[in-house]
Amino acid sequence: MKITFETEDENEAKTILKATDMACFIFELKNNLWRQFKNIDYEYEPYKKAVIELLDEFGLLDENIGG
Repeated sequence: MKITFETEDENEAKTILKATDMACFIFELKNNLWRQFKNIDYEYEPYKKAVIELLDEFGLLDENIGG
């Protein structure tokens, strides 16, 4: 998929780029961060549940991308 945005507003362009960065961060946080805790004697499930609940609250869970 290719999506193109056009704007003459520098702040709008920066906002779009930062939104992409944040989306990548959220994806990594939700799907990959927990792996480093699985073999540690640490109860990470409450934190994972809290993150999932926040993502759901803001409508950011997407079943098509591992939601």
